[in-house]
Amino acid sequence: MTRRSFLKRGLFGGALLAAAGAGLAMWPTLMKHHPRKPLLVLDARGFAILAAIAARMVDAPGADPIEIAHGVDVVIARESHEAQADFRQLLLLFDSALAGLMDAHVRPFTSLSFDEQGSVLYAWRDSRLALRQSGYKALRNLTAAAHYASPTCWESVGYPGPPKISGMVATPAATP
Repeated sequence: MTRRSFLKRGLFGGALLAAAGAGLAMWPTLMKHHPRKPLLVLDARGFAILAAIAARMVDAPGADPIEIAHGVDVVIARESHEAQADFRQLLLLFDSALAGLMDAHVRPFTSLSFDEQGSVLYAWRDSRLALRQSGYKALRNLTAAAHYASPTCWESVGYPGPPKISGMVATPAATP
């Protein structure tokens, strides 16, 4: 093989890989979940991804992935703009078919079956890459906290709610 033919094949192969990668990165998110109220930080795509993650991560009686995603949106709204941007990027990376190649699937997380989604979550949890492990932990902690902070689940876990102190008037937390 001549140097010229080697370079031609290398350039063609590189262009083919770049085109395939761009195609996988552009695969659309399956929008199964839609917000019920205005969003503070997330867009509709990020919300759909987060709700799909919540539906798979929070396996508790009465867990509502849409309410969980709204709860996480409220929490993220209290963070810095940099943290908000990082969280939005994490959601897009999680749903990226291109990133899915690491887990041997070529579809977005939102398009996978229940079992395939579980495999992706386990792969992120058990990954050697710190980015994937910390991303998994952030998503797990935020979705679980949003679920258990909701008054709608308190009865199912035996929590009677915050104590009522005579003379005190409870005021709802301000949202940004």
